[in-house]
Amino acid sequence: MTIIATSFAARVGQKQLDELEADLREMLRDELTKAGVAVQQKRRARVSPAHHITLESIRSYLPHNFTAHESSGTIHGDAILIEGYDRAGWTLDGYVIPRLGSGLIFAKEVSL
Repeated sequence: MTIIATSFAARVGQKQLDELEADLREMLRDELTKAGVAVQQKRRARVSPAHHITLESIRSYLPHNFTAHESSGTIHGDAILIEGYDRAGWTLDGYVIPRLGSGLIFAKEVSL
């Protein structure tokens, strides 16, 4: 199985493989929810735009179970949104928001 995955990753690229894995996880989570299985909910935080904050700088602070992307024209306005799932101590309120704060990047949890 490892040989197949390595061969596939070499052909499509690691970024595409990571995106595919995230999509598959979302599909699985949706199916479990439809079946009535309790699943962990995605958590989100908003970072207000500032002149010194870039998407890449925010991503450098995040653990692997959280992602960041730019958002405009949403109920949250123009901002950078952080999304992910709490896993093994890498939590939004216990790690991500304080870690961003250490770099003077202020984030606030939001619900959609």
